[in-house]
Amino acid sequence: MDPREQLCMGCMNELDPSGQCQYCSYTENIPHLQAYLAPKTVLDNRYIIGKMLSYNGEGASYICYDMVGKCKCVCREYMPDTLCERDSSTQELVVNKDCLAKYKTFMSEFADVNRTLSKMRNLHHIATARDMFNANNTTYVILEYVEGVSLKKFLQSNSGFLSWEQVKKLFVPLFTTLSIIHNAGIIHRGISPENIIVTTDGELKLTGFCISSIRTSNTGLLPEFYSGYTAPEQYSSLEWQGTWTDVYALAAVLYRILTGTMPLDAQTRTKNDTMVEPARINPRISPHISRVIAKAMAVKGEERIQTVTELVSALFEQRPRQHIEMEKGSTQTIPVQHLPRNNRDYQSDRRQPQKQGAPAKAKKKSSAAIIVSWVFIAVILGLCIFLLYLLFSGPSDNDSNSSSSVRVIDFSKKDSQAESSSNAETDSSKEESSDTGLGEGAIMPKMVGVRLDVVKQQIGDNFTLKIDWYFSDTDERNVVIGQSIPEGESYDPSQKPELVLKVCSGPENVPVPAYYGLDQKAYLDLLNDWNIKYKVTEMRGTQTAGMVIGTSIYPGNKINVKNGDVLIVYVSDGKETTTTTAKTEPEPSETEPQNTKSETQQTQATANTEKSQPNGEE
Repeated sequence: MDPREQLCMGCMNELDPSGQCQYCSYTENIPHLQAYLAPKTVLDNRYIIGKMLSYNGEGASYICYDMVGKCKCVCREYMPDTLCERDSSTQELVVNKDCLAKYKTFMSEFADVNRTLSKMRNLHHIATARDMFNANNTTYVILEYVEGVSLKKFLQSNSGFLSWEQVKKLFVPLFTTLSIIHNAGIIHRGISPENIIVTTDGELKLTGFCISSIRTSNTGLLPEFYSGYTAPEQYSSLEWQGTWTDVYALAAVLYRILTGTMPLDAQTRTKNDTMVEPARINPRISPHISRVIAKAMAVKGEERIQTVTELVSALFEQRPRQHIEMEKGSTQTIPVQHLPRNNRDYQSDRRQPQKQGAPAKAKKKSSAAIIVSWVFIAVILGLCIFLLYLLFSGPSDNDSNSSSSVRVIDFSKKDSQAESSSNAETDSSKEESSDTGLGEGAIMPKMVGVRLDVVKQQIGDNFTLKIDWYFSDTDERNVVIGQSIPEGESYDPSQKPELVLKVCSGPENVPVPAYYGLDQKAYLDLLNDWNIKYKVTEMRGTQTAGMVIGTSIYPGNKINVKNGDVLIVYVSDGKETTTTTAKTEPEPSETEPQNTKSETQQTQATANTEKSQPNGEE
């Protein structure tokens, strides 16, 4: 039986024996937009397309069913409706006249963004790409299906706002994930409660990644903006965008969650900024948190907090107690200076009767305060006398060589002393400047928690670097968790000391990535990124020469990288097959096929030493 007849096209759950869906109200009578894919369309002989979930100027997202993986997923179709139209008879996209160059440029960016995201499958707080292929003159990306509700709906069902304690538990992992994505060169530009999913496990997942042009004005595509969350610079194609653009949106989301109020739209703020700080709307918000959010939402990008890391540091920084007390409106008590009085005044004070209701111990406290003040003055005078003694007394014979002795200035040698002092100050300034900057000074910086590629860029050639790789299913890949030279310890850069960094190589068993629509170079780069060893075998095929047409282990199944298991990658030679079978892709097997024309056997070696040799030296 055709699986399309067994599934509901609205939620991709199985229909009951009567053909009804018990999970949603979708029916086949519901019309669909003719410009987009019709339900029950099959792509790549694998994915059954269901109803359209959303669309924007970049393309459309559909719920779909993976007939191989036996699971629900989301299909994202690149389809900029201002640049192309769909041929209803063939489902192919026909590019409008004079738009071909722009269409291909945007499609290339679309593929690049999702290809980078596909390499981040170890990040649990984004909806990552599982597969990508070309069909119908466009590109399709298969994304994981996230069970849950949008943050927007979640807030509606939770009185509209959350406390700071609740926000911390939810958002800290998302902060870390977004920082890693920024390090990979991807800016989201569309962070809002609509693109953040609260999963059934109570975690947050970020969705809605798109090309940059769809979230910038005047690019030829229909822009997608989120009022209150889109940064001011996105409304102009002449302004710079960067990590600070996502910082604005992230802070706006925090503003909405903590206050229950929609932030003022950025376009309005550029003309008349009347946005109220969060603490004035909800007094339970800490003044410190309120100020950080306001700083992260500054209208001018250069005045804003620049990175997610800086935002997190500002939100969670440890502040001195007196600052916290002053924020709460507490007053500082200035001690009263007790002045000495003559005996006559003192006697007259003694004869005065005590005022009614005054405490009996008032005089005792006043006397005690006077005594304390005189003791304090005596201590200060003693210190002054001691310092004067040190200043005007020469060194003793025993201390003539001591570094702590006081030097008597000889004015006859004024010029030489001044020159010596100048040289000493110059050396001191050089020494001081050398202690600033990662890898350039004599003080070891903190590397724990930083990505390995970032560390390598910053330390340069100051160390003999070695990597202590280890495998883990829970730790984050390529992030330093230990350093052999402790933070703050001094070192000599000219000696190039040995530095050993402990870094997670990822899980021991990793899923084989999908090869659909990828050429040899792109797929081997993907294998290198996951530490998978391989050898390449060329085969006859109808696909373009150099395209990957099969693997010895089916995509999605796991391979042990710790034991060095080798994956065979079958690449098309671009020639028609001489066999009578209609199949052009080899069935996954553990042995090489009999009809191979030649074997290049390009065994992975040291193209990426840090990844192909876990637990080895750099």
